[in-house]
Amino acid sequence: MGQQLIDEVVAELNAYETLIEATKAYEDFSIGDILERALAAAAVSYPGLSLLDLGRAGREEATQLTELDTDEAHGAQYLLLSTVAAVHLDPIRFSAVLAESARFCFAAPNLGRIAEEEGALDELSKITRVLHEALTSFEAILERESDIDTLLRRIIKFYGEIYEDVGGRLFAWYNLLANIKQQPYLKLIQQNDATKLARNLVDCPITRSFLEDAGSHLRNAAQHGSSFALSGEVVIFRLRSHQEQWTRAQVVDAVFSLLESLSAMSWSLSNALAQRGYSIPLSAEDAAYLRMTPFRLATLWMKDHGTALLSACEAEDSWRFIIETDSDDVLALALTIAGGAPENIAKIGIRSDSLDTDLIVPVAAFDLFSRWPKDSAAPHEHLLAVLELRNHCLRGKDALLTRENIRHGVGCLGLFLIGGDRTMIPFLRRLQRMAKEHGWTHEDAVAAECISLWRNPDAQKHRSMVAALTTWLNLNSPPKMPQAHSVIVFRRP
Repeated sequence: MGQQLIDEVVAELNAYETLIEATKAYEDFSIGDILERALAAAAVSYPGLSLLDLGRAGREEATQLTELDTDEAHGAQYLLLSTVAAVHLDPIRFSAVLAESARFCFAAPNLGRIAEEEGALDELSKITRVLHEALTSFEAILERESDIDTLLRRIIKFYGEIYEDVGGRLFAWYNLLANIKQQPYLKLIQQNDATKLARNLVDCPITRSFLEDAGSHLRNAAQHGSSFALSGEVVIFRLRSHQEQWTRAQVVDAVFSLLESLSAMSWSLSNALAQRGYSIPLSAEDAAYLRMTPFRLATLWMKDHGTALLSACEAEDSWRFIIETDSDDVLALALTIAGGAPENIAKIGIRSDSLDTDLIVPVAAFDLFSRWPKDSAAPHEHLLAVLELRNHCLRGKDALLTRENIRHGVGCLGLFLIGGDRTMIPFLRRLQRMAKEHGWTHEDAVAAECISLWRNPDAQKHRSMVAALTTWLNLNSPPKMPQAHSVIVFRRP
């Protein structure tokens, strides 16, 4: 029993040490971007996990907590929010509110109807930017302000800003989901302030646990500086009906409580909408402001996968990256980035700092990867895929496909065909087409002879062809996937 207690204490100490390191990472204001700091903190809390791993791990944790379906995007969001909650908030309350609000949103029968209303999703999309603006402004004050009275006043102003601009939009959704209100969404937020909507939720039995209180004290104090005064460790609220005193700690705790509620409730609503097939739109302008553009996420993904990125350049229809020389296969990296790029991006270029000639991957080659054989596919399917890829790809002005590549393909597939596997015929036809394109008449003729021998067997010709094809296999190595230190992928003409 004593050893068990020691083990538990050691585990708690290790967890606390990890939390301290995550806090340092999140509070490193030398990194101005909130997302990068959150990712750095998550890397401490979840060591060894890539961005994609964070999505999978978060999905498992969120599903276990809520007992609901969750996609990997919301899984990653969940882990980041949980990391921030562990650093600054009450993680136990955050998890409880998230679990309860997630089940509430998921079960709401009117979720889809509200999502179809004019402005309902658009107003939700504004929450992310408004919250980011408020946090960025507040952090700037924290970084340079040291007077405690000024800081407390700014904290109260911060509370009012997110209460009105974030909470109001979110509380309106929850009022409609709980059938507290039945007005159209836009009319509801126009005719009701955030305090009324919050009070409705606190008074409703099925939503009262989502908010600790309606927040009228701090909301009024934020809007009217004369409605509160600071006196030592006490904050005096002068309300219309009465006066009330809070300690500074109570004020700070109320701010954190609101952040817990808003973070949990917004995640729950977004996840429920996603599971019903609704996505919250994010304009290009807001994405650029938040630095959440596809280009930025691509650079984060590359760094996360160990790519030493020296420079990155974004144009209207192209992306260009320069990476260190010793980076692994640049083609695979370029194709991965190209596969996730938005429709307007026509060209992806990745170059190491070497002087290699560009490997050109035209549209026809890029399209091959949308129908690339699965790992479980037959070997001859992979062989043909590599041959066709080499046929389309260029180094300079020359195709990568060689006569030796075609001879290996004809040798391999021809032996299968004349051995009785008629499924090889369409594959040999594709080899014939490639041979004709390059003017390799002999290879074209041998492939045609293989098909003829299958249709009209001849023992003597059969033995001669087997010997010739075997020689081709022995003399010509299997074609390899293209490799290069500099690659340009064209996603459209």
